[in-house]
Amino acid sequence: MAGSLLRKIPAYVLGVWISAIFLDSLRFKFTGHETPRHIFETLRDWSGIALFYPAGPWIIGLAELTASLLVLGVPFIILLTTRKPVQAALSQTLGGLLALAVMSGAIVFHLFTPLGIETPTAWDNGQPTDWSPALFIAACLTWVAGAMLVLLRGGEALRILKGNPD
Repeated sequence: MAGSLLRKIPAYVLGVWISAIFLDSLRFKFTGHETPRHIFETLRDWSGIALFYPAGPWIIGLAELTASLLVLGVPFIILLTTRKPVQAALSQTLGGLLALAVMSGAIVFHLFTPLGIETPTAWDNGQPTDWSPALFIAACLTWVAGAMLVLLRGGEALRILKGNPD
């Protein structure tokens, strides 16, 4: 019981971190803010794949919203309604895997494309005036949080999938 509790508390703390990062970014992705526009237009122009912009911010934003719901929202609903914490482990594991996938993409694009580690954080008349590695750092920390969440809750999730929830 104590070992299980020791896995659950950090899992929810990690879920709060992942959700905070992802949910905060939605106001930029879903409103056409210049920073995500710059990021996804840079990737579109570099790759020649038109899907990067204008669809990219919406696709990634929806994936981040889904991951947030899986790591925090759905587990709380499960615990409040069914009181079956093993199902919460499955949800958190899936959310952690989705967070890993999204942040893996972000890290790869920051490191191996013209996007670079520093992205614009301030704008004046449509031109960047300040650059920062903050988004890259947040992506790395969120990737670690997703990996830790999968490590903490993945065993319980596998037991559920194998039909042995207890």
